[in-house]
Amino acid sequence: MVLYGQIVIGAPGSGKTTYCNGMQQYLRLLGRDCWVVNLDPANEVPCTTLNDNVDHDENDGDSHDDAKVKRLDKASKEQGEQQQQQQQEQEETNNPQLPYETILDVTQDIISLDSVMSNLHLGPNGGLLYCMEYIEHHLGEVLALLRTRLQQTPSARPYLLFDLPGQIELTAHSPVVSRIASRLVRELDLRLVCVQLVDAAICLNDVSKFIGAALVCTASMMRMELPCVNVLSKMDLLGGSSMGAMCKNGGGDEDEDDDDDDNHFGEGAEGSPLPFNLEFFTQCHDLHRLVDYLDSNPMDFVTSAASVDGDDYTQDPEYQKARMLTRSSNFYRKYQKLHHELCDLVEDFGLLSFLPLAIQDAESVGRVLARIDKCNGYVFVKEQMSAKQDGGGERKENNLHDVFSSAIVADAEWGTGVMADVQEKYLGDVLFREEITELKYRR
Repeated sequence: MVLYGQIVIGAPGSGKTTYCNGMQQYLRLLGRDCWVVNLDPANEVPCTTLNDNVDHDENDGDSHDDAKVKRLDKASKEQGEQQQQQQQEQEETNNPQLPYETILDVTQDIISLDSVMSNLHLGPNGGLLYCMEYIEHHLGEVLALLRTRLQQTPSARPYLLFDLPGQIELTAHSPVVSRIASRLVRELDLRLVCVQLVDAAICLNDVSKFIGAALVCTASMMRMELPCVNVLSKMDLLGGSSMGAMCKNGGGDEDEDDDDDDNHFGEGAEGSPLPFNLEFFTQCHDLHRLVDYLDSNPMDFVTSAASVDGDDYTQDPEYQKARMLTRSSNFYRKYQKLHHELCDLVEDFGLLSFLPLAIQDAESVGRVLARIDKCNGYVFVKEQMSAKQDGGGERKENNLHDVFSSAIVADAEWGTGVMADVQEKYLGDVLFREEITELKYRR
């Protein structure tokens, strides 16, 4: 039986666990029997034990000896009952502290990072690498356990999400994750897609970070050897930031009355924190144009747009002189040349692109899922099953035509107009920081 799934990777804090939780809920609403396999040994929340509560009560409660004895006796009885209850719960579910529902959790069934760090006296990064190598060494037992639990699911075709650790060493430097993924594909007959998450805030934070993230995504795509869908996550959080709010306000004051729309957009072009529009970052074409903004701080442009009295420090002659001195230094020329070469490397690879995602927005999740289904072939499943049930040759040809039609429709959902709507929804309808002479000098 052919299975379908996603393997989720990304930097720490990029929202992998939140993505798995939201995607599982969305897929179950669509009628798919979706389960999460937690392969992150550090993705655990320690349970509060009864001993901790007793110690806390002893420090804050009554100081009488009789009260302490009664509390300790009661605590010991409750502790025994609680341990039995926890054992029963662990047999039914794995790591109930996780937000999603798991079919297999390595922290409960295989190995956890806390135990490795305490027993082997390793640090977080070394301990996590040891855990992943341990999982790879015992992957046969892990797959046997996973097969047993898949047979107990009510659906004949469960959909799997693999939540992986976020350390860059595991995907960009070490081959352990790629070897685990290849064995999953080979032994489980699993159609996997690598979903790589990148925090969208790096577009507003630092140009060099976005170039570095693009390079890491390129290296991971070559390492994983799987169909990859790169995602700019946390798009819904951009509007809540100060820079995102400045984008939505057009870079100016909300109370100002301006009857000339062209002048309003001209001011917004100076005040927007993004050097280019959102489509530039999603398509990753001509990345070398970002090199000119390496020494630019997004808050400088927000301050420039918010200044009304003309006291903008970016226009100060001393500030401009210091900035010109920095750009003329030998270090900056080498720094700029390095990033230019990195951009050329990503552009020569030619396969990197991003999809914006707000996990709370069902329409955004649906567009990302449509691209994933096209990559792993799930978009063809329903039509093939109906063709087998009908058994007619003419019906099979019609279904084959429907298959390719549905694939084209799913891919065409990310048109130019859709990207413009996403940009307006999360960043506002403004122009961006790229210098436009006609708007810059028009007042």
